[in-house]
Amino acid sequence: MIRWAILVAAAGTGTVVFGIVILIGAATSSGANCGAASGAPGSVLGIPEQDQSYFEGAAQQFGLGSNGWAYLAALNYDESDFGTSNLPGVQSGTNSDGAAGPMQLGVGGQAGQAWQEYEGDVPANLSGGAEPPSVYNEADAVYAGAAKLAADGAPGDWLKALVAWNDYQPELETVETLVALWTTETASTGTGAGTTTSAGTTTGAAPGPGTGAGTCLAVSGPSIPGAASKVEADGLVAIPSQAPPAVQAMLAAGNELVDYRYSWGGGHSVASMTIPPGPLVDPGAEENGGPGYDCSSTTSFLLWGAGMGESLLGGQVDTSSEFANVGQPGPGRWVTIYYGESDGQGHVFIDVDGVVMDTVHGAPTFPAGTGPRWQPLSDAAFELATGSFQARHPPGM
Repeated sequence: MIRWAILVAAAGTGTVVFGIVILIGAATSSGANCGAASGAPGSVLGIPEQDQSYFEGAAQQFGLGSNGWAYLAALNYDESDFGTSNLPGVQSGTNSDGAAGPMQLGVGGQAGQAWQEYEGDVPANLSGGAEPPSVYNEADAVYAGAAKLAADGAPGDWLKALVAWNDYQPELETVETLVALWTTETASTGTGAGTTTSAGTTTGAAPGPGTGAGTCLAVSGPSIPGAASKVEADGLVAIPSQAPPAVQAMLAAGNELVDYRYSWGGGHSVASMTIPPGPLVDPGAEENGGPGYDCSSTTSFLLWGAGMGESLLGGQVDTSSEFANVGQPGPGRWVTIYYGESDGQGHVFIDVDGVVMDTVHGAPTFPAGTGPRWQPLSDAAFELATGSFQARHPPGM
């Protein structure tokens, strides 16, 4: 079975999360998903492959540091869903504030004139760019945005630069969450060195290439080719070799839970999210009838397993009602959190790559009994039919 420890160190009155160390037991089979070459985002979760070179190249061009690509990607995602949004101003025209293009740079009005100010910093003959440069061109907009961030204080003071970009708290939180997610992922594959967020917490720090440490995010359990998950007869999920590393880590975390029973309030402590080498901790031993997990600690466990306990859950184990404010509205590309009412009670469950981890069973599960179990997404359809559930997803996922 997979074992991981969340490494923490006291820092004043706060806690600094240094990363997740994955430890594989000798008796388990394991697979790995490796990232791209050092310093590049590679096949990072949620980032279109064709855009990766723009983020990396622009960060290097304007000296935005090793994590600059992640900030550019996060802003590009939040402003226009990587240029795919049909909102006013993304493909043509402007929004109501006078911003335009995939980075929503100001071209007049309340949004200012960032494009006119930094258009001249777009390199001539930029691969993928337009001639002359266009605010609606993805490559041109990313490079102009990078120039603006550098002028506004990045990478020395990312918070200052982000506030100058758009002093809007929900966007700041989304950007910080995505940067933490992406740099944690690339750190675990040996391609990143971690980032310091505006709150002062360090996330994603892990040994880089050449240190002798592993350069892949290793996961244990059954594996399957491709990118689609499958619930096996023994109750474990076969982890797809081509799924993003964070998705693989969530599936591996869920595989840890399939022998546990349901325990209301079980697992509701950060200590329960930490699995040290050796025997699994008893998450509900001092709580209501443990050891076991309830619906919300199960969902939290999977998110902690993917390294999002700090960035997405604020270092907590959320209750079902608190998931109403986790992440962003709507289904995700890879991960969707469903919360709402089931039989008059608050409930939450999570879909990871088409399979559901839930404490309510829509069909017979294996192992038998109560508690967290993997189920095909179709088996959870009754949840949506009999309750008032809403979908949310981690940013970029």
